[in-house]
Amino acid sequence: MATDSSRPFFAAQHLAKHFGGIQAVAEVSLDIAPGEIVGLIGPNGSGKTTTINMLCGALNSDGGKILLDGADLTGMAAHFFARHGVARTFQVPRLFRRLSVLENLIVPALSDRRVKRAAAEDMADDVLEFLRLSHLSQDYARSLSGGQQKLLELGRALMLDPKLILLDEPFAGVHPRLLNQIIEHIKALNERGMTIVLVDHNLDAIRSVVRRVAVMAQGRKIADGSVDDVLRDPAVIHAYTGSRKSNGRAGS
Repeated sequence: MATDSSRPFFAAQHLAKHFGGIQAVAEVSLDIAPGEIVGLIGPNGSGKTTTINMLCGALNSDGGKILLDGADLTGMAAHFFARHGVARTFQVPRLFRRLSVLENLIVPALSDRRVKRAAAEDMADDVLEFLRLSHLSQDYARSLSGGQQKLLELGRALMLDPKLILLDEPFAGVHPRLLNQIIEHIKALNERGMTIVLVDHNLDAIRSVVRRVAVMAQGRKIADGSVDDVLRDPAVIHAYTGSRKSNGRAGS
């Protein structure tokens, strides 16, 4: 059966979200091609995390649609998104702190009843090797450094064998050495063909990973395009600095 090559792999169409009388997100649309990695940036309070929460089903949108590989996921709960191949990480890792690193990886895999314990352990071993955490497999998650916890959070998302992974501030609070390691892992995943949406405030790290960024401000998408073009956009510079004068780089 032929596929429609003009259809985006993932599409958020006119998403909106209100909290009481506050409009957190208004008419945000984002199309992503298969295997693409897209940065989602913007100043604090711009609506990025609310958007990510809608893209993974953690929040129901008040309007719009979410489509993944032709399937309409609008209004579905988070576990349906996960079952259809959407995984996400969090700004603050949500780990089982009293379980080992290995056990933290096994738990999400076993949420799929078709996956047996032995298969989950094999998958976890592969993820640990990829993330260079094999030597910590029996350590408690609570004993890990902040950067190692970010890596483990990424590993937990990978255990769902996702089609699309949403990374919410994977670089925040991470030591530079581990930050570079996380960047390497994200690049490697994308080279394997994984589709990724990356949210972070570290524009240097964003530049090193993505070719395309979408920018949000005050709940709306104000720009979408190549990194260099977008970061020179006067509207983007104004959103970050309050100035409309281009200095060639937003957020500097």
